[in-house]
Amino acid sequence: MSWKVHVIVTANRIGTAGVVPYNKEEGLQYYVTPTGHRTARLVIYDVPVYEVRIEKGASYQAIRFGLRKRGDSTPTTRGCDAGLSHNRVCTPSWVPGYSPHSFHGSSRRGAWRLLPGKNFLIHEGGDRRVRQVGGSIGCVEVLDGRWDAFLTEIETIGGSDCAQLSARQHVKVTLEHASFPDARLR
Repeated sequence: MSWKVHVIVTANRIGTAGVVPYNKEEGLQYYVTPTGHRTARLVIYDVPVYEVRIEKGASYQAIRFGLRKRGDSTPTTRGCDAGLSHNRVCTPSWVPGYSPHSFHGSSRRGAWRLLPGKNFLIHEGGDRRVRQVGGSIGCVEVLDGRWDAFLTEIETIGGSDCAQLSARQHVKVTLEHASFPDARLR
């Protein structure tokens, strides 16, 4: 057992948070008028928030599933279509320069890449206290300004900074099985 820090992304739903459908080519989804003009108002869906625990540490709240932007339709309810739903254990790698793609992060830059060569990350999420939402396409997003505390706790338990813990493969992430949930239009 080479890992020192164990992060568990649970299936425990503990609230809701807003996300905006997103894709890399077109960005965030905005409402469109009947004449086809984009408005200044984002399309926001509420999705479940899940508990993320650090073994021997605290619990955090995170978005786990998101919505891909697929055209301009805005059904009242739609299934989340991005994220990791199956049980799996990962040895993540540290991505030092990462910053959220659809809002200005307020904490430390960086993310944990869960699967080699894939874009599933654990990173800073929006802050519901100031109504901040972003486009979520399946990353685990630590909410409400708690990203720095999350990283600090990992470093404290692991006894090194995130880059060194990653290089030594001292962080393990367990994702519990969770079915893709429904998202509800605000």
